[in-house]
Amino acid sequence: MSHTSTDDSDAAAESAGPFRRTLTIMVVALAILVAAFAGLNYLQGPKLSSGSVDANRVVAQGGQQLRLFANQSIRDVAKKHVSVSPAVPFTVSTSGAVIAVQFTDRLRYATKYSVRVSDVANAFQPRVSTFDYTFTTARAEIYYLERADPATGAGQDDSIIRTGLSGSERSVVYSAPRIQQFVVFAQAIAFTTLADDGTSSLSLVGLSSKLVEQIPMPGPGTIDELKGESDAGLLGFVFTSAGPAVAREFTSVLMRVDLSGDHAVAPVPDLAGKPLTVLTWGFLGGSTSIVAHGVDQTVLLIDASKSAPPVPLGQYTELGRSAPDGKSIVVSDVFGKIALSLADGTKTRIPSLPIAGASTYGGDVVLLGKDVARVQQVAVFDSATGGKFQSYLVYESGTTARILYQTKDDAGSIEGFSISPNGQFVAVNVIPDYAHSVSDGYLVDAQSTSIRTVIIDIVSGAVVRSVEGFNESW
Repeated sequence: MSHTSTDDSDAAAESAGPFRRTLTIMVVALAILVAAFAGLNYLQGPKLSSGSVDANRVVAQGGQQLRLFANQSIRDVAKKHVSVSPAVPFTVSTSGAVIAVQFTDRLRYATKYSVRVSDVANAFQPRVSTFDYTFTTARAEIYYLERADPATGAGQDDSIIRTGLSGSERSVVYSAPRIQQFVVFAQAIAFTTLADDGTSSLSLVGLSSKLVEQIPMPGPGTIDELKGESDAGLLGFVFTSAGPAVAREFTSVLMRVDLSGDHAVAPVPDLAGKPLTVLTWGFLGGSTSIVAHGVDQTVLLIDASKSAPPVPLGQYTELGRSAPDGKSIVVSDVFGKIALSLADGTKTRIPSLPIAGASTYGGDVVLLGKDVARVQQVAVFDSATGGKFQSYLVYESGTTARILYQTKDDAGSIEGFSISPNGQFVAVNVIPDYAHSVSDGYLVDAQSTSIRTVIIDIVSGAVVRSVEGFNESW
């Protein structure tokens, strides 16, 4: 007996029934599971998925961010619910599922920071969460120049060396005869070398490729005060043409090179649009701005990335250096040194504070922060040694001065110093025994063959490293 089509439909329906019931059960179970997870998530509150911060840039530049990513969109987080240890100034913003903690200043090298954000919630949950995140900043590195001792014979190479602030490891980055000065950029080093006639050449060497590019100059001449701003890719120097003074095309003219462009050397214009002749100059940290001291004693503020004319800041007898954050500079008048705010023009006198009751005579100074805190090189007149001056490097804040460095037995000489970009360390260029010092004989920027660099933690006053060389670059 044959089956009818009705019989076939009944059989298919009977076989499909268990499948539908199973599918329905699975869907319901899955819905319950999803609801359970959603309810659990609802009860537990948001969770921290990940965090992101550039450990290198956060010590090199202010205004860097730690970004904390939640697993869901959250309500705006108030600053009072955020803490950072060690304590530093910061701001907080919230966007979607991201909390951005922006550090106002540069952070300390090789330091573990802990960030806690409490009362984190979204708009619908009764429960709040606490996010904890830690990160460690990059270790400090310095580059310095180690010149060959002329006593070992002619034709020896000078070396640009990279090292850290702990241990004794070091690596030679580049070597060449008669290196005068150098500046480190992200991908290359700009350096000058001296020819036998005392004229200078300017070159770039790749940090990875080691390929060397010579930058054409406006003509034969000498280069001095080579400085760079790595973040902006700008290089500057003072150039003087070779030959008799009356026939020179350039005399102490400030030149600039855009390393992100065609690498062409161009004079910086003065107020009249002519090449600017300077007594000294410098970049403002982390920007494209330059401050320059003209021969008429006018201090000018210049944006090296634009063709706009300079902005006069006033006439001063001297121009000092800018603070690491680029917000203020040191200038001098006939009465002494002044901290000049570039934001509002406020002027604050910088005293040279006494040491152990003895009067001091202030020299080079770098501002560090609030209340005109600073590192300053000072001299103390010592009548007990026949009227000699003793030289010190001191940290001054408020009405107190603390000695950071003095040469052993006061027999040496402090030749200069630099501050790390985050204001944590000071590197002091020292000739240990000035009376027996021997010059390296360079026609431009000659140095003692015994010069060395001592690196000191400003807060603790501890010496963290000492190397044989100078012209350090952080």
